[in-house]
Amino acid sequence: MYLLNHYTAGVILFGDRTQLISHSLPKVNFDNYEAVLSFVLVNNNHWKLLYIHANTSTVFLVDPAQSIKELDDSEHAAKRIQEHFRMRSHSITDWVDVKWKGGVMGHPLQTDGCSCGVVVVKMAKAVMESFPLIPNVNFECSKKYMKRERRELALEILEASVFDEHTYCAMCAALRPPGSGSPITDWVQCDDCERWYHAQCLAMDSRDFKKAETGYWNCPLCK
Repeated sequence: MYLLNHYTAGVILFGDRTQLISHSLPKVNFDNYEAVLSFVLVNNNHWKLLYIHANTSTVFLVDPAQSIKELDDSEHAAKRIQEHFRMRSHSITDWVDVKWKGGVMGHPLQTDGCSCGVVVVKMAKAVMESFPLIPNVNFECSKKYMKRERRELALEILEASVFDEHTYCAMCAALRPPGSGSPITDWVQCDDCERWYHAQCLAMDSRDFKKAETGYWNCPLCK
C-alpha cells in the first residue's frame, strides 16, 4: 500500500493541469502497489479519506460527515485519478490503462463539527487492518468518545515526536501556547517524566496550576 501525502492528493483531485504535471510522482511505480491511501483537505476545513483499491479498480472518497453526494464525489475522484495517470508521462505506463470507478464504503458518521480528522485517521487504520479486503468500517462516533480519541491521538503523536522536552511544551510542541496573546506563559513540570507543559494547553485554572506548581504532579502521559 502506497501512502500518498495529503497535499499531492489534493492537487490530483482539485488542482489544475499545471499543478498536476508538477506532482506526477515520476519515481513511483504504482504497479508495485495494490492500493493508495491518503487524506484530503476540502475547503481548508474538512478532512476526507482517499482510498484507491487497485484490485477492484475502485476509488473511494470517504466523507466522515453525512453526505448524499459521496458516490458522486468518489466517481469524480476516480475520473481525476484516471486523468492523473494518463498525463504523468509517455514513458510512465503504470496504472495508465486502469478504468477507475467510484465506490462507497460503509463507515460511521461524525456527530459534531470538529472530529473529521480523528474519524478519517480511525477509518484509515481500519482500511489498513482489513487490506486487501474492503472493510465495512464501524466504530463509535459519539462526542464523548471522539473527545477521548482526539486526546489519545494527540498524546500518541506527541509521545512519538522528536523535540526538546525541556524547552517546548509536550502538549503543543511550541514555546508559546497556540493563539496566546499574553507575554507571560505559565509552565508546569511533570514530577515523573520531567516534561514541561503550558498550563493553558492543559486547560488548568489558577487553582489547579498552583497545586501542580507547589505539589506533586503527574502529566497526562504518566497517569
